Amino acid sequence: MAMIFLAIVASLTAVMAIVSEGNVRSADSAIRVSRSLSAAESGLKTAMWRLRREASRYVVEAGDLDGGLGDRLWRGTWVGADGTITVADPDGYAVPAPSGTGLMHAIYDAHVTHDQHPDVTVDGSVVEALLDEPAGVVTSQGIPLDGTPEGAWFQLKYEMLADGSGVRVTSRGVDDDVQRLVQMDFMLEKRIEYALLGQSRIMIGKNVLVDGPIGALYGTVAGELDPTNGDPLVLRSDFYDLDAATLDPLLDTYHGLVATDDVDGDGRLRPDHPLEGASLAAHPSLQDHDEDQYVDDFDLFLGVFDADTDDMVVFDPALAQSAGWGVMADEFDGDDDLAALLDTANADRNGDGVIDGMDTAMGWNDGILDARDRYAKVRGHLNFATDAASWETARGASWQSRVEAVVRPGSANAPASFSVGEPWLLGLSSDMFLNSTTWYETQADAGSSFATQVASNGGWLGETTSPEGVPWGSDGAYDLFDRPVYRNMVFGDMKIPMGTNALFVDCWFVGVTWIETTEDCTDVNWNYAGAREMQEGSPELRFPDLTATSGGTEYADTSVVSNNLRFEGCTFLGTLGGDRPLEYTHWRNKVQLTGATRFFVDPDDPDLLAEVDAGALQTLLLAMPEATLEQLARTSLLLPGWSVDVGNFDSDTSTTVKLNGTVVTGLIDIRGSAAVHGTLMTTFRPEEGEGPLFYGGTPDAFNTTLGYFGTEDGDQEGVDIDDPGFGGFGKITLQYDPDAKLPDGIPWPLLASPEAPTWYEGGSW
Repeated sequence: MAMIFLAIVASLTAVMAIVSEGNVRSADSAIRVSRSLSAAESGLKTAMWRLRREASRYVVEAGDLDGGLGDRLWRGTWVGADGTITVADPDGYAVPAPSGTGLMHAIYDAHVTHDQHPDVTVDGSVVEALLDEPAGVVTSQGIPLDGTPEGAWFQLKYEMLADGSGVRVTSRGVDDDVQRLVQMDFMLEKRIEYALLGQSRIMIGKNVLVDGPIGALYGTVAGELDPTNGDPLVLRSDFYDLDAATLDPLLDTYHGLVATDDVDGDGRLRPDHPLEGASLAAHPSLQDHDEDQYVDDFDLFLGVFDADTDDMVVFDPALAQSAGWGVMADEFDGDDDLAALLDTANADRNGDGVIDGMDTAMGWNDGILDARDRYAKVRGHLNFATDAASWETARGASWQSRVEAVVRPGSANAPASFSVGEPWLLGLSSDMFLNSTTWYETQADAGSSFATQVASNGGWLGETTSPEGVPWGSDGAYDLFDRPVYRNMVFGDMKIPMGTNALFVDCWFVGVTWIETTEDCTDVNWNYAGAREMQEGSPELRFPDLTATSGGTEYADTSVVSNNLRFEGCTFLGTLGGDRPLEYTHWRNKVQLTGATRFFVDPDDPDLLAEVDAGALQTLLLAMPEATLEQLARTSLLLPGWSVDVGNFDSDTSTTVKLNGTVVTGLIDIRGSAAVHGTLMTTFRPEEGEGPLFYGGTPDAFNTTLGYFGTEDGDQEGVDIDDPGFGGFGKITLQYDPDAKLPDGIPWPLLASPEAPTWYEGGSW
């Protein structure tokens, strides 16, 4: 029996030893597999950072990388027809002997020169970086994960996709004899990742929503921040002036707390945060009514207008009933434009690319304001070129005292970033657009002359305006024009001659409409020579002794060689562009889009199809070649250096002015009802003692304005809110379009964007 028990114990011991050894081997293998996969994933993250960093050094004029340009940029074989391509120096390191000019060479040089790591050896040989120019493949050296060559390591392989659209990265992670591969594609794109990018100060008022990032370059030049209104960005709450007795005082208290205690700069306070929560605890009237774990001005609005305390404010009972809510009482009879603006924001709420009943179930266009609307003034992040300390020192207050709005950034960005430089914030000027207008100007040249087209429409009937103030409808008009009036005419591709200074009423413009002006308008008197004002009921010269010179010619009235135009209720099926003034001369080179002005370029645009004349609009667009429509879709307005006013000094929202693509102006003011789907870019940077500030004034006198502001805010063209003629705040939306293509000629850095669906565990080495 003893021998039997001994044999059993011995057998069990052997089995346990074998199982234990197997478990140890399995655990060791699992650990190595996990470590090698982690190393491969770390390598992919490194490649993402490296690609984005090096690609941003390449500043390209072409609007896209079609036609093999992507491959030529990768290999460094671009040609003159590809436009100007500028390669910035490496950031943070130097390359004594660059291996070439292409992006593949930049990546190779960065790994060899910048990425200093202990050598990784395999079978006694160092795993070195390789540059295979004929194949267009770059392979990094072996990079140890923990800084020691004995542990896990990874190696990266970069190669251009066959269609030249991007770069495929394969990362292999190695731990001892275990290897794992992961790969992902990165698209090379030229994309301006801003809804609004401004050189001057930016002012965004009430009843304006921005869906996308904002970039503000103002504030880095000495003296820009000093004036009373010298703020890079002003954001105004949407909820003032709805209830003066209760809501306005609550908003004052709330914004006072945000200015001092908002830690992350998103314009909200968190009840559970140590600092922000303590501020809220001292003010029990500030409650989280929509229960999203934040207190903001939308919560205060709900608290005041939610009569039945169901955390919803009904502003359109009929719409609510059609959305399935039954019979509900109207709780808000105030600013209907604001209510509709908030209710229809962020239309595709489930992100499926279709706006339908599912989105209505999630709060879109249901006649009710509540938590499902996920209110935000800015649905993106704020980038400032200046630093917060300088701004606050100049103002003597927190920067958040000027930015009174909820900011909801994406998960990868902070609400506000300061001291942001190139390439993420790039200064613009009209000079940069020297080559951007080639296609558009050529297209306009292909049409008949302005005089010929006017004649074909029956000719000018001799109608003129009485002296009309500029800006139209403003109390602060600075010049007068007797405009020839052209009504109900249809124009094709054409150029409007300089000195036309006309009013177009209910006209249609098909294709490219190009405005001619004198580009050399740098004489400091260009704005003022010939300018008029009303004196005792009649127009008189403001500055009778002033003249201005261009190209050796002296002008007593520069309006005859400039263009100041107004388009009232016009329809544009294409692009409005113009010559590039070398100085910002807003008295002379100005475009005003007033009334029910329309811009369309997509024949299947739902808004176009909703128009009463949809058939005629669609017929004209479908008659254009697809390549022409694609170019026209890149920009509605291509007017670098020009002053542009969009909309009216009233709240008439019966027709919304729609702009698409990359909208480029010197400065732009948008009022009334407007929707921009794309990117707004301004080129004018006011400089004290220069250009329009030569005779005095400070840089804060010039701004990009969305929505209402008055003269007390530094907007000298604005109207007084207390004026009996004040027409309301209107409603404006600005939505960034990440898929929009840029017109050629705008110099902008490349972007390497990861395509998440292409991630793949495996591949070949």
